[in-house]
Amino acid sequence: MNRFFTLFLSICLVLTLGLSQAQELTRPQQWYQLDPRQDQLGGISTNKAYESLLADRLLLPVIVAVIDAGVDIEHEDLKEVLWVNPREIPDNGIDDDGNGYIDDVYGWSFLSGPGGEVHYDTYEMTRELVKYSALEKDGKIAKGSKEAAYLKELRKKHKAEVKEMSKAFKVMSELKAANDAFLTEVGREGLTEAKIDAFKPKGKWQKVVKGYYGSAVKNKLPIVEAETKLLEGYEQVNGMLNYGLNLEFNPRHLVGDKYEEWNDAIYGDNRVTGPDASHGTHVAGIIAAQRNNGKGMNGIAANARIMTLRAVPSGDEHDKDVANAIRYAVNNGAKVINMSFGKSYSPQSELVAAAVEYAASKDVLLVHAAGNDGKNIDEANNFPQPFAPGGEKYQHWLEVGASSFQLNERMLATFSNYGKESVDVFAPGDHIYATMPGSKYDHNSGTSMAAPVVAGIAAVIRGLYPQLTAPEVRNIIMESTYVYEQAVILPGSKKKKTTIGDISRTGGVVNLEAAILLADKKVAAR
Repeated sequence: MNRFFTLFLSICLVLTLGLSQAQELTRPQQWYQLDPRQDQLGGISTNKAYESLLADRLLLPVIVAVIDAGVDIEHEDLKEVLWVNPREIPDNGIDDDGNGYIDDVYGWSFLSGPGGEVHYDTYEMTRELVKYSALEKDGKIAKGSKEAAYLKELRKKHKAEVKEMSKAFKVMSELKAANDAFLTEVGREGLTEAKIDAFKPKGKWQKVVKGYYGSAVKNKLPIVEAETKLLEGYEQVNGMLNYGLNLEFNPRHLVGDKYEEWNDAIYGDNRVTGPDASHGTHVAGIIAAQRNNGKGMNGIAANARIMTLRAVPSGDEHDKDVANAIRYAVNNGAKVINMSFGKSYSPQSELVAAAVEYAASKDVLLVHAAGNDGKNIDEANNFPQPFAPGGEKYQHWLEVGASSFQLNERMLATFSNYGKESVDVFAPGDHIYATMPGSKYDHNSGTSMAAPVVAGIAAVIRGLYPQLTAPEVRNIIMESTYVYEQAVILPGSKKKKTTIGDISRTGGVVNLEAAILLADKKVAAR
C-alpha cells in the first residue's frame, strides 16, 4: 500500500512541467476520444464511432450508477444527463416511492445523516488496528494466535505509513510555507512576469514556487486556481496523516446508522454532492457529459443517465456502504455501475460479495478501477475484488487498468495496477480532461478515470442492444479491444519491459467503435 506514490508523482509533474495547460501542448485536450489508427494516439475512437456508426441509430437511455464521493448535480454539462427518480416528489419530506429513502431524487448518500456529512474518514487498516487493539486490551486475543499475528502486521504497516506520511507532510508544509511567502511578497492581485522575475527566492522551495507561478502567468491561469492546484498535495497528505491514519478519529456518528447491524440499509440522506465532489464529478463527466452542447467536453455515452451514490469518503469506504450502494443502484434501475475506488483491507467483504451477486441476478454490469499503486493485484490485495468467494471470476464485472496517450513502450500509465488474472482491459486514464465542480473542467489521472471510459462504452452497447446480457456486454468489450503486442514498460517500474498480454486478460485497450461493430455482428448472427 503506497498512497503517496501517485500523489507525489502528480505533484512533481505539476512543479517541474508547470501546469496542465502546458501539458496540452503535447496532446489534444480530449485525446482519449480520438482514433488510434487515424490520429496515432491511444484513444477509443469515440468521435469516429458517433460519426460513422451512431449518427442515425437509436440509443435507448441507460442508467449508470456512479458510486463515489459525490457529483455536482448543478454542473452545466451534467444537469441534463442526471437520472431523476420518476416516482419521487422533490423536497416534500416523504418517501413517495416507498423504497425506504426519502426524497432520493438523484440518488442517495450513505455518508451523511442527522449529524452532518462525512468528508474525511479513516483507512480500513486504521479501523482494523483500533478494533483488534481493543480486543487485545480486553484479553480476547491469545498469544501466538492468527489474530495476534494479524494485529502485529497491522501495527507494523500502520507505523510505516505514518512515517511515510509524516515525511510527506513535512515536504508539503515546506511547500505551502514557500507559497505563502511568495504570494505575500509579490501579491495575489496583478501578478506579472516582471514581479515574478524580481522575486529573490530563499531556499529550494521558494525557487520551485517562483517557477511554478511563472508558468501559471505564461499559461494565463488565474492565480487563485494556480494556488489551489499547488496546495492540493498539502490537503491530501494532511487528510491521509491526520484523518486516514488517526487512531483517535471516527466520524461515523455523523451518519447515525446502526453500524454493527450489517443488514441495516436505510440510513443516510439525499445530499448527493457532498463536501468534495471533485472525483465523482470528473468520473460522471467522462461517462456522460452532454455531447455537442458547446460546453466543456463530450461524455462517451450520449444515452447515459447518471445516478449519484455517495459511499466513498476521503479515506477508505466502508464495506457496508458499498454493498448498500450497489443494492440501491440495482433496485432503482441501473444497468451499469461504475466503482472508481479501492482499498487493501475488506473485513466485511462478504457483504460486498453478496451485493455483487445480487447485481448479477438482476443483469447489472459492474466496472471497477484496478488501483494506482503500480502493483500486480493477482498478488496484492485490492478490494472489492473481481472474484467470487469460491475463486471464480465474475462474468458481469470488468476490472480496468489505465493506459496513456502514447502508442509506444510508454503506452501504460506508470501508476496503474495490473494482473494477468485480475485485470480484464486497459483504458485511457492518464491526463483525462473532464468536468469538475462549479461548472469547471480539468485534467485528472488514475484508473479512476479509466473505469468510467469503460462504463461509458458499456452504456452505449446496452443502449443499442438492450437484449444483450451483462456478461455478453462484458465479453464484447473484452473481445473488441485493440490488442498491442509490442513491449511496454511495466507500470511501477522504470525500465522493466513486458507486454499488455502478460499483465491482463485481453492484452488490449478498449475501443468504442470496435465494440459497436462486434455487437452488431453478434446480434445479427442470432
